[in-house]
Amino acid sequence: MDAEPSNVAGDRRRSIEQEAAPSRRPTPDITVFPDPPDVLPDRADTGADVPAETESLWETVKSDFAGARGWRLLAVAGMLAWLAFQWGWGNDILLPPIVATAFDAVDDGTTWPSAAGAVGAGTLAGALFWGLTQTIDGVIVLSGISLLPGITQRISRFLRRQGWVKPFSELSLGTKFLIAYISGASVLCLVDVFATGEPGLRRRRAMLANAVGLAMAGVGLVVLIITTATVIGTRIPATSDAADVVIRYAKNPVTWLVIYGTIIGLSALKSRFAGDDAEAEESAR
Repeated sequence: MDAEPSNVAGDRRRSIEQEAAPSRRPTPDITVFPDPPDVLPDRADTGADVPAETESLWETVKSDFAGARGWRLLAVAGMLAWLAFQWGWGNDILLPPIVATAFDAVDDGTTWPSAAGAVGAGTLAGALFWGLTQTIDGVIVLSGISLLPGITQRISRFLRRQGWVKPFSELSLGTKFLIAYISGASVLCLVDVFATGEPGLRRRRAMLANAVGLAMAGVGLVVLIITTATVIGTRIPATSDAADVVIRYAKNPVTWLVIYGTIIGLSALKSRFAGDDAEAEESAR
């Protein structure tokens, strides 16, 4: 057999050596991305309006109030002061004296025409006062809540997660009436804010008017019943003196301050004694 040419043998040997040698091809650049953070940023990058899920309640409150300076801070303080008045005892204490004063200004205590006029005057005065305060309350709350976007969104997320709120359009008329009468027109509008997650007064002007009308209807109905019973009582000899005393004290705001203060005090004492009893039962086991 003829021997292979030397050049062919050399080429084959170099090919075998190259295949056996480790690869010297350049390694492509690999971009290493950092691991994602364990905690989301405190605020979203879009305007810092929506708190992150991991943000604590205290951090949300601090973030909202940190951005409230100057007139904005005064507006927040004014809104909180109004809420203390409106959602506290303020309007409840003023309503009976206003009704009683209007009633007593028309009623002569003897004739039935004056009785009808007194009932109408008292009912109208109470409904108008209630409608005015509810309108002011709704405007202040719906305007002021936009100054606290983080707190608003946090409450909205929690209530929607629990399924405790529905948009205004999905509530029945009876539910709307009860919320407006018991809690106020602003609360009824806030239910819609928390259910939709979208604050704003302009889009809820018709809703606020509806809520105020329901609140006025509820208060007017109660005042109508009470004033009707009062005019009957003042015209019955056996109860006329007692009815006059009721009217006299009803015109004094201090009377209602004492009544509401007593109710709150008794409720606090009851809760404290109930807590003491529970602790005593727990320790006796």
